[in-house]
Amino acid sequence: MATRARKTSLWVFGGLAGAVLLLFAGPVILGEGGLIRYFELRRDLERTQEQIAVMQAQNTELKRQLELLRTQSPEALEEEARRHRLIGPNEELYEIEVR
Repeated sequence: MATRARKTSLWVFGGLAGAVLLLFAGPVILGEGGLIRYFELRRDLERTQEQIAVMQAQNTELKRQLELLRTQSPEALEEEARRHRLIGPNEELYEIEVR
């Protein structure tokens, strides 16, 4: 009978220990600053770093294009500006849509 009482007390102790563990582990996993939030933030960080890398590459390309434009003749520079629909002072832009 002593072994049966001991087994029962072990189950009770194990159950209580498990309940206490869940009580403390719940907020760590599910809480505002828990593991789930940590992994969400980590995924967001990776996406942001990828976006930064893309934007840095775009910025490098734009700087290269700017340097090319600075070395061109004024006529070539004006032609490039027109391609981007830029207008000079006292000018008006009319766009004709062809269907």
